[in-house]
Amino acid sequence: MAETSSIAMSKLFSDLTGQRVTFSEQQYPVSTTAKQIYSVYLIKPMDSTRVIKADVPLLTSFAGALIGLPLESIKERVAESRPNEALRDSLYEVMNIASRIVSLEYRAVFMGMYPSSVGLPTDALKTLRDPGSASYFKVTIDSYEGGAFSLLAPW
Repeated sequence: MAETSSIAMSKLFSDLTGQRVTFSEQQYPVSTTAKQIYSVYLIKPMDSTRVIKADVPLLTSFAGALIGLPLESIKERVAESRPNEALRDSLYEVMNIASRIVSLEYRAVFMGMYPSSVGLPTDALKTLRDPGSASYFKVTIDSYEGGAFSLLAPW
């Protein structure tokens, strides 16, 4: 898998959010206790599956920054028992735009987001359990909450 650089990822998300975003590549998965979100991408024309696994606070920070919400407002909306439509739509937009970093040589199509690994499609679950290639990042975003971000590809 040709990998995108942490510099390119930082630029993409900085341009998207209007905040300074820094992706720092790590040798091993970043230790985290935060809840995770799994985003699944279909790589065309091979029909292989790649997965982004990331901390919920990080992804909701990206989504909130995209629509101009301050960090405290994001936390309040995430804590509500009813899903917040504006934040959810923004999160889907962020993950759709993230398809640009999922594959450099082929077209990546965002297929969906999952709140746990339990509901993942079979191919995505295989990639998650035994990735052929994995890139791990610690991400910071000015004025917002950062976190762990992993890009996983199959054999």
